[in-house]
Amino acid sequence: LFDGKKIEFVLLEKLKGVDTKGWIFFAAAAVLAAALIIFLVQRRKKCTEPVTFTGNPTPTVILVHGALCIAISFVLSYFKLFSMPNGGSITLASMLPLMVYSNRYGAKYGVMAGVVYGFLQYIQNPEMTHWIQMLVDYPVAFGVIGLGGLVKGERNLVFSVLIGGTLRFLCHLFTGAVFFGEYAAAGQSAFMYSLLYNAPYMFADIAVCVIIAMLPPFRKAIRSALNTETPNNARLISTEKAERFKFFASTNKSEFE
Repeated sequence: LFDGKKIEFVLLEKLKGVDTKGWIFFAAAAVLAAALIIFLVQRRKKCTEPVTFTGNPTPTVILVHGALCIAISFVLSYFKLFSMPNGGSITLASMLPLMVYSNRYGAKYGVMAGVVYGFLQYIQNPEMTHWIQMLVDYPVAFGVIGLGGLVKGERNLVFSVLIGGTLRFLCHLFTGAVFFGEYAAAGQSAFMYSLLYNAPYMFADIAVCVIIAMLPPFRKAIRSALNTETPNNARLISTEKAERFKFFASTNKSEFE
């Protein structure tokens, strides 16, 4: 089926075989992710003014969260649990940060983040037989992950994962049938070859993302990291902060009177 090649457990082998360029990209992404996490933590700690819930985060916050999710996805993509012989692998939920981002901020921002990540994936591991194949397998395939943002909200996160993952699978199914059909066995259609090749690793990767997305600790973590409080909770937090602000303001005012 795969031209005599085997599906192998390659996590340790891949880490040992990463070249200098790969380690540079890995280190840069890790540093960027760490810097963005520190920035967000410090920003939350220094926020002392009363806030109100509007449901519309600022563009700066959206871009910062997008950069963070892209960086985390890029780092996770280096940890491949299984690798297919002609490309494709099961990773440590490398798609999930992009799916969370699109679910939080919608399809428009999710698609943009996915396209950027797709180009990073091409730089990391370039595979091109035709420019159309390159576009569909990288920026388009990862860009459509952002369409999971068509259903927004924490309760719909699993649906976002399923939508984004399935659309990415369809992109790889197309390129596999059109550009790699020559690897099909005698009497086997190019479509069937692409289906049998791409379905196992893609749906396994999607399953990993679904399982993690359903874990309550993970949901709590992203709720805190992306500030996804519900309107009622946000109003309560805003009220408490406003009361504290008024108390300190009145105390300082009384000292000067």
